[in-house]
Amino acid sequence: MSKVVDVKELTFSYGNKKVLKNLNLTIHQGEIVGLIGENGAGKTTLLHLLLGLLPTDRGIKIFGDKPGRRNACQRIGSMLQGDIVLANVTVTEMLYEAAAQYPKPKDVTELLQESGLQAQANQLLTNLSGGLQRRVTFALALVGNPALLFLDEPTVGMDAQARKMFWQQIQILRDLGKTIVITSHYLEEIQQTADRLFILQNGTFAFQGTFQELQNKYKRTIIHFRTKLTIKSFQKLAAVVAATQAEDWIDLTSDDGDATLRALVPFLPAISNLSIQRASLENIFLKMINKRGSLS
Repeated sequence: MSKVVDVKELTFSYGNKKVLKNLNLTIHQGEIVGLIGENGAGKTTLLHLLLGLLPTDRGIKIFGDKPGRRNACQRIGSMLQGDIVLANVTVTEMLYEAAAQYPKPKDVTELLQESGLQAQANQLLTNLSGGLQRRVTFALALVGNPALLFLDEPTVGMDAQARKMFWQQIQILRDLGKTIVITSHYLEEIQQTADRLFILQNGTFAFQGTFQELQNKYKRTIIHFRTKLTIKSFQKLAAVVAATQAEDWIDLTSDDGDATLRALVPFLPAISNLSIQRASLENIFLKMINKRGSLS
């Protein structure tokens, strides 16, 4: 597969503050890549560098060229945080204006249909909800029929139906061989979609690889069951790092599922509906950053 993005020993600073440190990154044609990190980890800075929105003298090649060059720009679509909402401009007018910037744009009528925006085609951008404005921004990212897409928090503000439609479109783009880089705090969506993950911590990649490889590295297991016993009976079992209880249901989070299951054997007569689940991307990410709670 051909290289679409090639980053070598990339370092970037804002004044005296070093934000990115000696990053190496290769993305091939047709890959969907999830870029993950806490707020302030450098995700948006990296995207802006790849798009040529921030200056860098070396370290990045996009389609074999420097970021921001015409050859690269005409093959890229981007959906960044913050939507362009122009006064007295309709959805259709906005899409036609954007299409005029590309040599072979997508048909605007077809794009409105694909994006589920037919009903809003003649509405003013300023009259749209936040979720609909995000859908317009996604349509703008697609209008040039790009080979490479950068999507920064793409589903923020979308309702459940719109998010479902969005990820269906991503699957269609995957089938067409598009290359996609996604950042999102909705880690379940990244887990289900990305071929590879890049986790940024303190300006460097703490992990690069598939989700399965990440699971194998962080062998965290969730053991779920029903019992009349209290949670105190299970909190100190081998390898248990967290335990929660909701009525008769208990969840044990274990760093060694096999060890915890062996320790559970004496309790099996008092347990029912037992299920075992490998840790999710969110579980592992929270462990990596030594936090519990939301990612916001």
